[in-house]
Amino acid sequence: MAAFEDLNALFQKATSSKTAGNEWFVAAESLAAKIDAAGVSSIMTMQLPAKISACLGDAKNPAAREGAIGVTKALHARLGRRAEPYVVSLFPALIEALDDKGKSARESALAMLVAFVGSVNPIAAAQLLPHLFGGMQTISWRIKVGCLDLLGALAASAPGPVGQLLPEIVPAIVENIWDTKPEVKQAARASLSACCGVVTNPDIADVVPALVAANANPRENGKAVDALMGTTFVAQVDRPTLAIIVPVLGRGLRDRDNGIKRKCCVIVDNMCRLVLDARDVEPFVDKLLPELIRVEEECPLPEIRAFGAKAKATLVKAIRDGGGQMSDARLRSASIVSNASAKSN
Repeated sequence: MAAFEDLNALFQKATSSKTAGNEWFVAAESLAAKIDAAGVSSIMTMQLPAKISACLGDAKNPAAREGAIGVTKALHARLGRRAEPYVVSLFPALIEALDDKGKSARESALAMLVAFVGSVNPIAAAQLLPHLFGGMQTISWRIKVGCLDLLGALAASAPGPVGQLLPEIVPAIVENIWDTKPEVKQAARASLSACCGVVTNPDIADVVPALVAANANPRENGKAVDALMGTTFVAQVDRPTLAIIVPVLGRGLRDRDNGIKRKCCVIVDNMCRLVLDARDVEPFVDKLLPELIRVEEECPLPEIRAFGAKAKATLVKAIRDGGGQMSDARLRSASIVSNASAKSN
């Protein structure tokens, strides 16, 4: 019981407005050391996550908020990945702290989150994304910038999982590129470059900057299509590769320029021949198949209609030959969507 009371006393000291100088920091460090000695289970015994959360939400007590961030930072620094589940549970509250009224608390929260994301177990990457996406949609420009920066840091610490999650990540970042706040725009472009940098396909290594530029600015789409046309696809085309190429191809297939449509059909045909696992391409079927069907059925030039039909057939073959679970009904639904869209236009 005495040890338990000691832990609580240290937490109170670390988060108290009456703590002078750097004593709150010393208390936070001591608390982390004692928890390390007592065992990680003591975190829940003293209900530390709930206490930290309550302090972070105390709008009238800046010392409590900053102290809670300091305790979390000290705990993570001391325990490393043993503290990870508890930090993950506090992740949303720490993101909110990026917009704290106090500059010191904001800077402390950002430093804490950067350290955490920089050393996080890659398996936990998927758990963090919903919170980062939520922060990127908030009205606070500081939280948006912080979450975009953290997403870029996550790409460095967990490139494999981020690559697999690029189909969700790229659109979320692109939404922020058109933000009215210059700081958000700059952070979004940097984050997009960092996340697209996880793509390891050697065939498109030289094309990635053009693809990033096209994803950030549709006016650059034609240049990216031309760059892809000059690419010889030899290596396996996987999900991360498709994640940064498909948005460019989707826009190209909708372009009024029939020459760009033809190029995109050729690229789809070439790429899909190198898709070995249907699970890699399935997330993009709804973005590509309806557009290819429209090219096949509506383009006034027979030659380009033929390119569209060929690309469509190669895409469907990649799904079926790659052991995909996508049903014929799902494939037919893409045709229905395409036809409905054509009639509405």
